[in-house]
Amino acid sequence: MDTGRTHGSAPGERPPGPAAEPAARHEASLHAAFDALPEAALIVDRAGCVQYANALAHRLLGEELVLGQSAAWSQPDPERSDTEATARTSFVARATGVSLRRTSASLPDVDGLSLIVLNAVSTAETAYPVRDPMERLNEVEATAQLGSWSWDIEADVVSWSDELYRIHGLAPQSMPMTYGNFLELIHPDDRHILEEAVQRCYLEGEPYVTTHRVVLPDGRLRWHQGRGRGVMSDGRPVRMFGTGQDVTDRVLADQALRQSLHEARRLAAENEALRAELEVQLEEVRASRARIVQAVYEARRRFERDLHDGAQQRLTMVEMTLRAVLRQLTPGVDPALERTLGQAVDELSAGAAELRSLARGLHPALLSERGLMPALEALATRSQVPVTLRGATIGRLDPSIESAAYFVVSEALTNVMKHADASRVHLTVERQGTTLVLEVRDDGSGGASVDADGGLRGLSDRVAALDGRLRVESPSGHGTLVRVELPCGS
Repeated sequence: MDTGRTHGSAPGERPPGPAAEPAARHEASLHAAFDALPEAALIVDRAGCVQYANALAHRLLGEELVLGQSAAWSQPDPERSDTEATARTSFVARATGVSLRRTSASLPDVDGLSLIVLNAVSTAETAYPVRDPMERLNEVEATAQLGSWSWDIEADVVSWSDELYRIHGLAPQSMPMTYGNFLELIHPDDRHILEEAVQRCYLEGEPYVTTHRVVLPDGRLRWHQGRGRGVMSDGRPVRMFGTGQDVTDRVLADQALRQSLHEARRLAAENEALRAELEVQLEEVRASRARIVQAVYEARRRFERDLHDGAQQRLTMVEMTLRAVLRQLTPGVDPALERTLGQAVDELSAGAAELRSLARGLHPALLSERGLMPALEALATRSQVPVTLRGATIGRLDPSIESAAYFVVSEALTNVMKHADASRVHLTVERQGTTLVLEVRDDGSGGASVDADGGLRGLSDRVAALDGRLRVESPSGHGTLVRVELPCGS
């Protein structure tokens, strides 16, 4: 559209002529200024007839806009006070279908003329026109369950919003509200909390926040949070205002959370006490198992010494005596007697050997005399399956540790000979810091298990009694590895 064309006559138009040239220039400037506005602007007279419209007004209204004619939207508004100088309405332009908001105001310097400004608005703005601010405030307060109050101290007038009445269980504006009436609604045990806070605010202007119980007319208890602030003038209070909100759900949730935390702390304390008691009991079990292992070790050594120093020595003496008798027999002695004595010597020799083997099984003397490595070397030498022993010098260890290590290896080699069908065994012994590590690995049929009844089960218990660990890896057809870790001190 050509924005340079004349869309109407400005007020106070004069006939053309030389004397009117300044006025014409002024009118042209006004037209240019109106056309440059980002809003549609129109000037109407008392009858609502359009005297002037800028280019944007023509575009928004289309054929509905005719200069010199009136329309429903061009009627001037009734006279208003200075505080209500403008009025706003919304409508839809028939010719263009554009939703428009109309704002009108009288022109005080030009008698009988009014200015109308049109703005395009969205459908949502048209559907929800501007409402009274108090109505919107009431809706917000109802949604938040929050009411507001004010107290004109000099006039001693207290005002409550509708929602503040409702959250106290009262019909809106159903009774005049005073400070004393309000205190009657507070639970007696909480009344002093609010009174003290209000008193400080009244005297010092200090804002307050309180949480207190309210007794509703039906006897129910609700939790409210009150906030207040004072306005001072020349050091004295003139007005107080604030809010009240129903926070029952929040308070009950906080109480439930605190109760849960208290219960959790109580359970944690009980668990800690039980854990400490269990630790004491477990330590006693460990000590008891260690004492049992030590007692078994001592019993084995004592039994071995008794056999060695008692029955084994006696058998040896008898064998030596009989051999001496055989050497002293004269030629021509009864052959039957000589044969009988020879058989007796052989039986005594075999019995002594068996007794030595039994004593060695109870507790090998070599272990006590020379330590673990020499005892394991002797054990490997006696094995029916070839054993390769690898290990550095580890020195002497606690006798119970040496005994457990020796019998673990002994039982593992016995299992190899009885069940593994192996061709070779690798025995490794090393000290890793404060831990003695032994590994017995064979190339047999595998399938061994600690869980099954037998020697490995007993060895596992013996190792565990010393706070050690025994692990068995024995996949079927791929040999067996028995690994033992025993604490051996520094």
